[in-house]
Amino acid sequence: MNKNKTKVFKKSDIFYHIVKGWRLIVISTLIGLVVGVSIIGFGYVRGEMTREYKITSSVAVIAVNSLGRYSENSKEPYKSDIDFARGFTDSAIYIIKSQRNMEAVVEELGLQNISAGDISRNLNVSRYNETEIIELTLLWRTEKEGLEIMDAITKVSHRTMIATEKIGGVAVINEPKANFIVGGNISLSTWIYAAVAGFVAGVVFCILRFLLATTVINEIDLEEVFSIDSLGSVPLNVNYARSKPLSEEAKVIQDEIKSVTHLLLNRLEMAKANKLYITSTENAEGKSRLIADIALQFSDLGKKTLLIDCNFKNPMLGALFSDDLTYIQSLNALYRGESDKLDAIVSINGCLDLLPTVLEEEPASLNDAMLGQLAAVMEGYDYVLIDTSPVGVDAQVLRLNEITDTMVYVIKCDATKVEDIKNALFRISKSGIPVAGGIFNCVVNWRQTILNTPKRLTASLQREAKKRAADLKKEKKKTERALSKAKIEASVDGENAAQTSENTSSAKPDKKAQKEQKKAEKLALKETRKAEKEAQKQAQKEAKEKAEKEAKEKAEQEAEEKAEKEAKEKAEKEAKEKAEKEAKEKAKQKAQKNSDKKKKKSKGKSKK
Repeated sequence: MNKNKTKVFKKSDIFYHIVKGWRLIVISTLIGLVVGVSIIGFGYVRGEMTREYKITSSVAVIAVNSLGRYSENSKEPYKSDIDFARGFTDSAIYIIKSQRNMEAVVEELGLQNISAGDISRNLNVSRYNETEIIELTLLWRTEKEGLEIMDAITKVSHRTMIATEKIGGVAVINEPKANFIVGGNISLSTWIYAAVAGFVAGVVFCILRFLLATTVINEIDLEEVFSIDSLGSVPLNVNYARSKPLSEEAKVIQDEIKSVTHLLLNRLEMAKANKLYITSTENAEGKSRLIADIALQFSDLGKKTLLIDCNFKNPMLGALFSDDLTYIQSLNALYRGESDKLDAIVSINGCLDLLPTVLEEEPASLNDAMLGQLAAVMEGYDYVLIDTSPVGVDAQVLRLNEITDTMVYVIKCDATKVEDIKNALFRISKSGIPVAGGIFNCVVNWRQTILNTPKRLTASLQREAKKRAADLKKEKKKTERALSKAKIEASVDGENAAQTSENTSSAKPDKKAQKEQKKAEKLALKETRKAEKEAQKQAQKEAKEKAEKEAKEKAEQEAEEKAEKEAKEKAEKEAKEKAEKEAKEKAKQKAQKNSDKKKKKSKGKSKK
């Protein structure tokens, strides 16, 4: 294997890791949201302390002289005056924000410790839609002083224009108005920006994690990156992972296992090999379960097969097939001479035998004696399949090369780093054992996962509802039994009290017995009422849940109907638009043909 081959990143790989890290992205987004809200809260407190206000006003530029007259000494403006004002507006904006004008405002109000620059920095002047109207906005720390400054700006600006341009001025449209700003200059949309920043940070982290710790998520990488011929892929299935090889649940991915088995069998027949072991880079990549299912498929094809568990540090095969195996039925006992071949090997079916291993404090090793024992056991079988420890964890696995013909390598989807797999395969290639192929295990179809998420959630809710309904029924029965028991106990206590009363009728009445009887009757009545109340509450709860379930189903049905109706309307609209388009196209073509005919006709006439 060439260690220098590099993995080519695909867009789908990055998208997969983003989808995979959705929890991290959601948490990051929520953290950003919390930070944004905190900033707004801090800004609000800061705003309360600084008392910052937004002072707004608007004025119109007018073309008047120092006497307040328009052109031709008129009191009313002509159209030329309005046009002049619009053309003068940009100059007016410059004059309003000029240093001379700001200094005149400070002098007008007699402001102390406030400079013209302070006002200019907090003043925003803008033109409204290319008209002669100017909008003014001033951010100031106090409401009263801000209103006074804004009022002075409009008055002083009029005088400055007359003094500098000899014409022009401003007329107030909207009187200065003050609005308190929450948090000063901090916008309420800050939380949105913070949430977006959190979302982006989560996405970037997922991408960086993928780039820095690259794993395998495409079967094609087995050949392109690791130079291993793929035997196929096995999808991730929770029910399969929890089942045992001989159970019904194990059949959910039987087709994939069959495909892998047939490819492997063809490779073995072509190489004339019948002894192989299976390994991986790390633990928990699913190789033990795969080799067990492949061995079963071999036996179903009529191949006399021996399955051996040489994973001494973490044996799994025995537990997969049976829960009541004894020590005598193990490779450990056979190796120590405490059992013979007939007792140690367990028959699974007519064509499949199993030689399991039990976990010990001092695990066995693949020494010469163990290899000799294994070689002797292998005789008489069509195929021998051996489960081992991961070669990336325990290098002594490679000693099996002495008694086997080939090996199969398992890579779990999105589990082990690419570099670790390369190192393990490099070690295998150096040992000289040929690799029959690789199996890509626990493959996640993220596209299907996203599409099936609503279905899974619905199924989960339905299971939860059924479970709750069953629990309610149990509680109801329990309450009814408690109620019945309380009634029986009350009846028995009453009878006992009556009997006691009869026995002591000739003697002096027993006040203590009467008191005990009353106490028992009260207790029984209390228990009865309590049980009835609980039963009533339970019934109300069930009715409420039933009503909610019916409402939910009705809403879902209405949503489906609405979606179908919208889809139908959309399809009809598209068909209508298409028909209209085709009709227009035909009409256009027809008009073009008629035009061509007329041109030809006129051309013929001109020639004549």
